Amino acid sequence: MASFIGLQSVYIVALLGSLLLTYHVPVLVEGRMDMATRLTQEEELNIERQLGILNKPPTKTIHAPWGDTYDCIEFHKQPTFDHPLLKHHKIKMNEEFLSTNSTKTSMNQVDRCLKGTVPIRRTTRGDFIRAKLSSNAQADQYRAGVSYQTKLDETIHGASGIFNVWNPSVNRDQFSSAEIALQSGSLEQTNVIKYGWRVDPQLYGDDVTRSFAYWTADGGKSTGCYNTLCYGFVQTHSVYTPDMHFSKMSEIGGEQVMLSVQISLDKLEGKWWLTLGENIQIGYWPKELLPGFLPGATSVFWGGRVKSGEDGSSPPMGSGQPVSAYVADAGSVDTLQYINMNNKSLKPEKTEDTIDCPEHYEAEYYPDHNILHFGGRGGPKCK
Repeated sequence: MASFIGLQSVYIVALLGSLLLTYHVPVLVEGRMDMATRLTQEEELNIERQLGILNKPPTKTIHAPWGDTYDCIEFHKQPTFDHPLLKHHKIKMNEEFLSTNSTKTSMNQVDRCLKGTVPIRRTTRGDFIRAKLSSNAQADQYRAGVSYQTKLDETIHGASGIFNVWNPSVNRDQFSSAEIALQSGSLEQTNVIKYGWRVDPQLYGDDVTRSFAYWTADGGKSTGCYNTLCYGFVQTHSVYTPDMHFSKMSEIGGEQVMLSVQISLDKLEGKWWLTLGENIQIGYWPKELLPGFLPGATSVFWGGRVKSGEDGSSPPMGSGQPVSAYVADAGSVDTLQYINMNNKSLKPEKTEDTIDCPEHYEAEYYPDHNILHFGGRGGPKCK
């Protein structure tokens, strides 16, 4: 019985890219990045200054059992509101806005923050260094899934899907993920917002499966980042955050852990809300940061995405198994829907296959059942 939960590397450029100096190559210890890299005193002081800017004084600190630390920050003082474009951003402080829904999910949740505060994952020295390594990495990314493109004079006001959740094995310089991604804008100013699950040692510092949120306003060249690592995503929930740890995984041929997510536009205020399940609103992306999404998105992608390592090899996607007709064997997205300009959720009638590396990955969409299967074992450098 499925357990339904509510619910790139750039990339940390808008803020971190301008803050990070040149670091020495880290030492590998038992396959992990040793954060005790050799830094000059000036570099160390610069990191401490920037950590002081990102990590606001908390009203409460939560040490999660999976190793992350969350600070409860007064809602209007969370780091994202330091962005110059959000200087005049309207903030509503009410109980409906600061959600406290405590619906149980398959994600480990942090302790509840006090009324009027929200949990923000604390940025560490290691996060800075991994961000630098990630932004410097020269590696390819490959997708396997389907896309829906709007017709002329139409825009998309949101999308949703239900993913099964896996923990594919990755090397320290790879990642493997599943995502729903909305896109719009010109080639030079591509706006993207996305959400899903991810195994990414360079982002999180371990090989645990976590959720993730991402945005950019120019294809990742100089703006955007993951979660709350830079200004952008507005956290509104007192328990659930965009970077949560999953308590269990899907099993091949067995129980499936499901991630249900919707991204939707509030046309009145221009906020792009991230909602888990039916009613857990984690937060939103403000319209001020995404000019390419006015009046809406032009395409949606559902499926898997991986990044190859420095040697060109790419990791497993989804369950790591080839696509089959059985949902419990491969990565899957169920109930694909997009939201049209009239706020109606519709099944995409015409999708386009998006398979970047067919020798390692595949995807199959079953329109009669409105379900997508994707995955693959990965392997040597794609041709």
